[in-house]
Amino acid sequence: MRERLTSSVALGLLLALVVGTWWAADYAQRAIPIDPPRRLTHEMDAFIDRFAMVQIDETGVANARLESPRAVHYPDDDSYEVITPRAVSQRPDRSITVATADTGVMDQDGERVVLSGNVRLQRQNADDTPDLLIETTVLTLLPEQDVAFTDQPATITREDGSRMSGIGMHYDNQTRRLRVEADTRVKIMPRAADEAAPPHR
Repeated sequence: MRERLTSSVALGLLLALVVGTWWAADYAQRAIPIDPPRRLTHEMDAFIDRFAMVQIDETGVANARLESPRAVHYPDDDSYEVITPRAVSQRPDRSITVATADTGVMDQDGERVVLSGNVRLQRQNADDTPDLLIETTVLTLLPEQDVAFTDQPATITREDGSRMSGIGMHYDNQTRRLRVEADTRVKIMPRAADEAAPPHR
């Protein structure tokens, strides 16, 4: 009888030890992540020399591209920072535009390019549209929509010397419409004014 009682006590203690060990291991596993998720910080993970990103239309024809001597990729937002970028929009039915700057950032899967520092956007003449030069400090390009805009002071100069300046600008290359938001100042050269005036009768 005593041996059976001793065996039962030993078995109970062993069972309690097994259950306690299992509970402790399960608690530790739930309390402390064994494989915590990887933290994404804004630190570069790759760089590309002679960077070029090309956008093509549904027929496979290139209609926009971004070029830079060097691009740096950041994994947290999947963006590319580029130096001295050159962004070109070239569609058969529109004027060619070329934008340059000191630096730029391309994000949103290439749907947005933000240019900064000494930004110059030149629209080349086509058909009856004269050359146009837009100068500002920050300019956002939407290549898919062929649109450029800024909320900073901007100066727009035509090839005939006429000039417009103001704060905030929006240019749509598809419709060729240019809008200056506020504090607009316009200087029209005499020749351009004469061409715009109605003929004398």
